[in-house]
Amino acid sequence: MKLIHISDIHLTENGNEIWGVSTFNHFCKTIQKIKDLDGIDVIVVSGDLSDDGSRWTYEYIDKAFSEIGIPTFCCPGNHDNLSEFYHGYKPEFYKTCKAFELCGWNFIMLNSAVAGMSRGFFKPEILYRQIQQCSGPVTIVLHHPPIEQKGWLNRKLLENRNEFDELIQRFKNVKLVLYGHTHYHAENMVNGIVYSSASSTGFAFHPDFPKFEIAHGKEGFSIITLEENRIEIENILI
Repeated sequence: MKLIHISDIHLTENGNEIWGVSTFNHFCKTIQKIKDLDGIDVIVVSGDLSDDGSRWTYEYIDKAFSEIGIPTFCCPGNHDNLSEFYHGYKPEFYKTCKAFELCGWNFIMLNSAVAGMSRGFFKPEILYRQIQQCSGPVTIVLHHPPIEQKGWLNRKLLENRNEFDELIQRFKNVKLVLYGHTHYHAENMVNGIVYSSASSTGFAFHPDFPKFEIAHGKEGFSIITLEENRIEIENILI
């Protein structure tokens, strides 16, 4: 199967720019690139759909994904307005831990966002129960990085990431962890599990650049091919 991993759209009401960058234009480019692709089974978004938490941003994103016609699942990020996210924009997708199965793979959309905080937390008991119910391979999607990052991007990680690591190590069927928040594409193998962050479609960063300097031209998303014994990740620039 093939999936698209998007993160950190950071859409603003009426398309207002952030630091001189039009996240609206970048999102439109992303949608067009996805429309031009064939064979995509599902889209997962690892948080920060909105930058300002406005209802307009969620309604616009919902309409854009609906026009693509590919099943889309999301988890919230630290910029998302949790009230709008849960109650205004497809609330059935945004429970504490939403799970679904597709093409023999289990996907767990884990909420690591805490209202009013940029740091992330997850509830171990809920994730444990969800993984227990999965018989096939598992992909976990969350916003906050559950592993250490390069350079200045190593900040505001998942606070209880040690618990996360200990928990998933108890299950041999957890194969892939997707996350966002860093605005930088990365791939790592940790204890036999593939970890990958998607480059932001809104605005990108780079660990070798000064803190919060925009890495223009590095905005993008990931196309991931999942097979029984193979995970292939391709970074697509927009």
